[in-house]
Amino acid sequence: MICHQCPDQHDSLEEETMNVYSPPTLLQLARQKLLREEALAISALKDLPKELLPEMFEEAFTDKCTKTLSAMIPMWPFPCLPVGTLIKNPNLETLKAVLEGLDILLAPKVRSSRCKLRVLNLRNEHHEFWRIWAGSHEDECLPQLTQKQPVENSPDCGVKKHLQVTTDFALMKGRLDESATYLLQWAEQRKDSIHLCCRKLQIQSLSKDTFIEIFKIIDANCMQELELSCIWEEELPFLNPYLRQMKNLLTLKLGDITEVTMDGDDLFDEKKRRKLISQLFSFYCLQNLYVDGTFTEGNMIECLRYLKKPLETLCLQYCFLSQTDLDYLPHCLNICKLKHLSLSYTYLFNLFLEPLGILLERVRDTLQTLELQLCGLTDRHFSVLLPALSQCSHLTKINLYENTISLPVLKQLLYHTAKLSQLTQEQYPAPQECYDNTRGVETHRLENVCTELLAILRAKRQPERVAFATSRCIKCRGFLVYDLETQRCFFQH
Repeated sequence: MICHQCPDQHDSLEEETMNVYSPPTLLQLARQKLLREEALAISALKDLPKELLPEMFEEAFTDKCTKTLSAMIPMWPFPCLPVGTLIKNPNLETLKAVLEGLDILLAPKVRSSRCKLRVLNLRNEHHEFWRIWAGSHEDECLPQLTQKQPVENSPDCGVKKHLQVTTDFALMKGRLDESATYLLQWAEQRKDSIHLCCRKLQIQSLSKDTFIEIFKIIDANCMQELELSCIWEEELPFLNPYLRQMKNLLTLKLGDITEVTMDGDDLFDEKKRRKLISQLFSFYCLQNLYVDGTFTEGNMIECLRYLKKPLETLCLQYCFLSQTDLDYLPHCLNICKLKHLSLSYTYLFNLFLEPLGILLERVRDTLQTLELQLCGLTDRHFSVLLPALSQCSHLTKINLYENTISLPVLKQLLYHTAKLSQLTQEQYPAPQECYDNTRGVETHRLENVCTELLAILRAKRQPERVAFATSRCIKCRGFLVYDLETQRCFFQH
């Protein structure tokens, strides 16, 4: 597609807003005064009502009041302290202050009677931090724990220690950042009293020495998500003993697992490759599998066959699938209960999609999201999938962007999806009739057609979020979108 309205520069729109002054409350003024005078704040901590501490901690964290942070940790009156939700940009000095507070807490005969802290959460994840003091989330992090109870760190590890520190590690280009390196060294020195729990490990290019150091300290049973990319096949035998320790792994993400070749000949024979694949996919609790560009024609069957239980999520992007691979999908027991299926950016143009239609029929009672963006689908493919698609009554999201479809077939598609009452997000390709002979988009034609298409959905239900998008512009990589909210075309990257 060539966008005739392709902008050379993006003009920023400045909106004037009225600033309404709202005077600070007495509590805010009190916190600000305390934080300006750190010595006074520290001396007052033991007498402050616990309702004041969460917001005071956030302000101290934001303003990098390191002495106050260290002093607040041993006084924390809640079971969990989700620091990670406050971290916008990792700061080593702030992390050191928090860990120094834990050192004070761990010191003999120093523990305050009001301290209930059992878990320090350093993960950058959403958490209802400010509702802790209200009591509704006081036991969310670690239920049924009292001050004298040791932390039981995972269902199978059998390790009980004084405190748990939960985090994620990212090994990028073979290295950890300085904050992660410091945390790892700190935890190693206190391994008798601190349980370092890594929930997510991201590896982009493997450094064996750093990897070994990480697994000397963390408990692999705690690992729930593993992401591997830029890994050579010859490195998999090194990884496999560690992978077998991840008995509670829920999510596996694979990208760019590269075959080792020399003069075009694969150095790994087929028997050895199958053994490696079987070890890579033999996780007993795996629920979510994301594969980006790793599957080559013919080996997807081997991968799915080695799964130990049915998946909830299967995402195959930029993969090369053969007709044999696709034929196997509806017969694979490990994907018969899928909630989320994505084949986006996997080219399906040359394949017969009847097996995919059968798979959709088999998961019709569980499937919630379906993503087939830029798969090379045409009218004949959509016609095959329509009967099965209309049976997926639990679908909440469907994405069919950047495929080729005519207006009559798109209307048929909408007559089917209009029956799916649970849909809340719908993304459809613009019909071919909206392009001119040079593949430019006729904007007015697109707007008129989309108004007509929305009427098909409105005749059956009240749609929530619906959008129609053109193919990408070959010059600027953007595309035109018409959505339900604005009911006009706008340019989007």
